[in-house]
Amino acid sequence: MAVLRLLDNRPASPSMRELVFARPEGFAFRAGQFIRIGLDGVFRAYSIASGEEEPEIRLIVTNVKTGELSPKLCALEPGAEVELDGEPDGHLNPERIPGGRTLWLMATGSGVTPFLSMIRTGKLWKGWEEVVLVVGVRTLEDAAAAQKLLDETLPGPFTLACATTRDCSGELSGRIPQLLDSGELEAHVGRAIDAEQARVLLCGNPDFITETRALLKARGMVAPRFGKPGQILAEQFW
Repeated sequence: MAVLRLLDNRPASPSMRELVFARPEGFAFRAGQFIRIGLDGVFRAYSIASGEEEPEIRLIVTNVKTGELSPKLCALEPGAEVELDGEPDGHLNPERIPGGRTLWLMATGSGVTPFLSMIRTGKLWKGWEEVVLVVGVRTLEDAAAAQKLLDETLPGPFTLACATTRDCSGELSGRIPQLLDSGELEAHVGRAIDAEQARVLLCGNPDFITETRALLKARGMVAPRFGKPGQILAEQFW
């Protein structure tokens, strides 16, 4: 079984760590995909956060205190190795929903990870005029951590909107479905979310996915099926 060697382990938020691994020679993936890694026979799937062209493999790991694997991963030091099970997988790929002017990426918690990979991959901006990342977080501290993860030069027009569910003093306060339903999210960003102008990728907890997808369906936006084009892709991640 292949292994990944850890180069760095750094905080990504109060509850998450960013693990940076050396990229094995010939290792290829598409932005939005995940890999399975493990220790001592315990494996879990983690989405890749690095861009397709980057020399490292970056993963975001939520430290679940009662988890079998995540506390061990979060405690690893540089030089440690983890097992890599199989090849990258996953179908949360924006090229499956071409069209529109704006690509909306909506996430809760660590569901932001595959979107970090997309944003860091230059070809994303060839398909859309603008990319908007909407992240649902609990506190302003979590929002600041999300902003820090994207403290880099990006290849095209980009907007980050953080919606806080516990702190009401931020620019956006409330759950993403509520902000979408009220129109507050679109007013804040200054862009419309409809079948003609927008394409939407969702990644996060099941309730967020179910509620947001229903609101988008009411606007005539659906997932591609049986060769028919669509405007939405979703993946549960929590």
